Amino acid sequence: MTDDSCGRPQPEARTAVPTGIRLVASDVDGTLLHDWQPIPAPTVEAIRSCLAAGVHFVPVTGRPIRWLAPIRASVPELGPVICANGSIVYDLAGGRVVSAHTVDAATLAEFVARVRRHMPEAVLGFETLDGLLLEPDFLTRFPADATWIDPTDSPHVPGVVKVLLRTGSRDSDAMLAAVRAVIGDTLHATHSNPRNGLVELAAPGVTKAGTLAAWCSAVGIGPHEVAAFGDMPNDIEMLAWAGSGYAMANGHPDAIAAAGGIVPAVLDGGITAVLQAIAAQA
Repeated sequence: MTDDSCGRPQPEARTAVPTGIRLVASDVDGTLLHDWQPIPAPTVEAIRSCLAAGVHFVPVTGRPIRWLAPIRASVPELGPVICANGSIVYDLAGGRVVSAHTVDAATLAEFVARVRRHMPEAVLGFETLDGLLLEPDFLTRFPADATWIDPTDSPHVPGVVKVLLRTGSRDSDAMLAAVRAVIGDTLHATHSNPRNGLVELAAPGVTKAGTLAAWCSAVGIGPHEVAAFGDMPNDIEMLAWAGSGYAMANGHPDAIAAAGGIVPAVLDGGITAVLQAIAAQA
């Protein structure tokens, strides 16, 4: 076993694959690819083997629409992508939003009021159907993507699919616990990186799992016919819902606990071998 970046020993792989898998749902960052690199070529070929065998492959990611282009570049034949942690179903081939769960105006206003009252150090951002809006001093990897807004406008932002929250801490687990204690069930809070200090919030009840389940139901696929892969808290519900859930060996402990299977880290082969087995058995 190797160690992950937090120094935890990685668990041994558990990669048994049941027959009858009709759909693969995969998180992107830390699962399908490593640190903004392209999807590894063997994984791309395994995805294509699944597609050729009639197995759907659906990326299910926290990324916004504007960060999906590299996925399309690697596997242009993909169709739907569930993004923004389940808030959007996006047709990758057609370049259009199929459906979206937005935060209603009253809910957003209540959330902002609670945060201002109980977490005055918090700085907010808003992923919307029209782009990214950020309050001043919000740290972002791609500032050129953002439109900067006055904090007094935050309770009234339209078309919000995901709220972003920072406090200056880098401990995402501790931040997530603190945010949940403040907001209750006003929004669904999660995170996708334990060390980047970013909490991500969607409309109440919106998760990767819920949107994936609805999509699968619409095309006649049951959870027992789904294999899902992920590595972080925003994947937990999906890993638990799928009949076959696989966590990355270097993933968050809560994701590993939610999954029945474990696959190697991306740099150690990742999901490739299980995809090949699924394609061979289809």
